Amino acid sequence: MTEEQLSLAIDAAEPLDRLTHRFRPMQPTPRDAPFEDPHYFFEPWWPGTRAFVSHQTGRLTVRIEHLADPLTTFPELVALPDQLSGDGLLLDGTLLVLDSDGRPDADLLRRRLDGTLPGAGAAAYVASDLLHVSGTSLQARPFAERRGQLTQLVEDGERCVVSRGVHADGETLAEAVASMGLGEISARHLASRYRPGPAGEAWFRMPVTQVPATQARPLLALLQRLPL
Repeated sequence: MTEEQLSLAIDAAEPLDRLTHRFRPMQPTPRDAPFEDPHYFFEPWWPGTRAFVSHQTGRLTVRIEHLADPLTTFPELVALPDQLSGDGLLLDGTLLVLDSDGRPDADLLRRRLDGTLPGAGAAAYVASDLLHVSGTSLQARPFAERRGQLTQLVEDGERCVVSRGVHADGETLAEAVASMGLGEISARHLASRYRPGPAGEAWFRMPVTQVPATQARPLLALLQRLPL
C-alpha cells in the first residue's frame, strides 16, 4: 500500500474535525512564468493565508497554520456554514481580510493573525478545492471532478466564494490579474488527484509581470467576473 492509499484509508475512518488538523496538505510547485495548456485550470493567487474548512453535523472546524484558535481570531467565519450545502465537507482555500472597500489587504491580515489589530477588516474565504463530501474522501478523484462538486456545494456570498479562473490560457489570466494588482497565479492539472506533500505537475504557482506599487488592490468582487 502506497503512502497515498494508506492516507485515504485512514481518512475514511477518522472524524472530519480531527482529520482537518491531521492530514498532509498538497503544496504547489514553483514555476518561472505563466503558460498555456488545455490540461490546466488557472486561478489568481490571492494575497491571504492557506486555510482548511470542514463542516460535519453542525460542527465547523478551521485550520490555519500557527494559529491555535482561528474562529476566535476570525469570528466572522462562524457564518460559513450558511453558504455550504450538504454535510461532511472539507475545503482547501485561502483566507483573506478585506478593507472597508472590499479589497484584500495583506497588512490587515497580518495584524489580525499576530493580534496587534483584532477585528480589523472583514474575513472572507476563497474555496479552491473540495477534499471530502458526505464522509467520503475525494482526494483520489481528478481535480475537474472535485471542482465541479465544489461549485455545486458552496454558494457565493459575503463570507465565502468559490475561486474563479480560466481553462488553458494562463498567459491571458496573468495579464488580467496583473492589471488587478495581483502578483501571482496558480495552475491545477484537471486530471490530477490531491497529493499529500509536493504537488509535482499537479499544481503550479508562478509570478506574473510586476505591477506598479501604486496600483489599486483588487476588489474581491472582480474574482466573480472571471469565467468558470
